[in-house]
Amino acid sequence: MSEIEGVMEKIKRFLSSLYLGDRYCENVEILNKKITFQFNCISRLKPGTSEWNFYNDENVEHGCLVFDEVKEYQCSSDLPFNEDIYDIKVKTKEKDIYTFVVSGSNVSDDSVTTEIEMVIQAKKVYVYNPKNNLIIYQ
Repeated sequence: MSEIEGVMEKIKRFLSSLYLGDRYCENVEILNKKITFQFNCISRLKPGTSEWNFYNDENVEHGCLVFDEVKEYQCSSDLPFNEDIYDIKVKTKEKDIYTFVVSGSNVSDDSVTTEIEMVIQAKKVYVYNPKNNLIIYQ
């Protein structure tokens, strides 16, 4: 496995260790080359497992998934993410920039659901706990 493949696999494992099912996106902030998705709760899968199974030991209440040192981003809609984030994938790595795809939705006051996809080019991704101001997973 090449060095790039190894780094990509590490990021894929990190992203797949996050459980966001039945969680919702509280806020998305784009500021100072950072895109921050705040969730009502971010859970991790128990190490060595591939399903959540109600493991709550590493929950981060109102936790943030942060894409840092963002080079550029594109969003498929002007509507904000305000509901589920269905999927977060890393697609490519060129030099020190990763391309991530975040898929989710917006639900209007009239209960109309709009699918949203954001493509983000960034150097880093991590989970941030605003309660104690710590980067806890990367």
